[in-house]
Amino acid sequence: MNPIETKNRIVYLDVLRGFALCGILLVNMPSFLGERFVADMGQADRMLRLLFDLFIQTKFYTLFSVLFGAGFIIFIDRLRQKERSLWVFVRRLTSLFVIGLVHLLFWEGDILQTYAICGFLLLLFAKTKPVTKLIIGLFLQLYTLMLYLSIYSFAIGSDRSIVEPDDRLANLVASHDIKGYFIYHATVQLPDALGNSFVIFPEILSLFLIGAYLMERFSMRPPTMRFLGVTLVVSLVLSLPALLQIVRVHEGQVPDGLVNYFFVWLSGRTLAVTYATAVALLVRTGRRFDGFQVLGRMALTNYLAQTLLFTILVFLSGTYGTIPLWQGTLAALVLLVCQMFFSRWYLDRHQQGPVEALWRKGTYGKQWAKM
Repeated sequence: MNPIETKNRIVYLDVLRGFALCGILLVNMPSFLGERFVADMGQADRMLRLLFDLFIQTKFYTLFSVLFGAGFIIFIDRLRQKERSLWVFVRRLTSLFVIGLVHLLFWEGDILQTYAICGFLLLLFAKTKPVTKLIIGLFLQLYTLMLYLSIYSFAIGSDRSIVEPDDRLANLVASHDIKGYFIYHATVQLPDALGNSFVIFPEILSLFLIGAYLMERFSMRPPTMRFLGVTLVVSLVLSLPALLQIVRVHEGQVPDGLVNYFFVWLSGRTLAVTYATAVALLVRTGRRFDGFQVLGRMALTNYLAQTLLFTILVFLSGTYGTIPLWQGTLAALVLLVCQMFFSRWYLDRHQQGPVEALWRKGTYGKQWAKM
């Protein structure tokens, strides 16, 4: 690729990562504030829950996972150009795993340790052909689909809510017991999260492999505008049946049950493609999306800051599981705007975000400042 094409590709990845980060916050926000049964929500919150299920839930972790796989190829290629060992990537994953464990002390939904675990498995494919990555990635996606189909079949006719409000956490927050809060996360939430990582790793690894394939496939020959346009339309059309089922579930079944979640997951496969191609088309037409770019360049810092700030908010208010979804959504949108301004200000003065710099130091050790 020539320098202009390389720059455009990196801009696209930053924009898409920043866009995905916005969706990730909206996905995580209800968990930050405390999960509630949809049946206990007001009308405004129920409508928001429907919109979340239609357009947000499962769509953005899919994008982030594919982006991780693409980033893997970029990182490995740079190591090869510099004739450095793959052990550098092992240190990078180890550092990410440690960051994820610390994050789990604040919030049970951390994905970083899962990414690190799956990243170690991804290393097994560092020297495989792109088509091998694609075939195995699609096979693991098929395995995941079969798993979700079995869950869906089990839930038909006897579905119930899968939301589990955490009364113990609510009591710890209401009593402002910070010590108890961290002990609870360290002894209960952290082990549960690690166990869950070993359950969901086939799906995450499959997305990593697909992202790696796409990076290798399109690095040398970027997709045409026509290809992107056709892909956008096809993926959107394929999303419609699942989206329709989500609407039907919310109209009369269990909107926070397994049946609904199956269609939410299914729509996440196709709508993620729709979002990715839409962003690609817009970037190709010259739109820079500076706000998304700076969010994407500091994605790790911003991701962790979102947890920290919402944890502080919950503790200061002493509420957990009672804040309406619409209020949490407004708070999330305000936070994202603030993070855009802060990220732009910080990157004007530094090459990367503070946590990114820490991660880099953990990756390269004493040589990090020279890299």
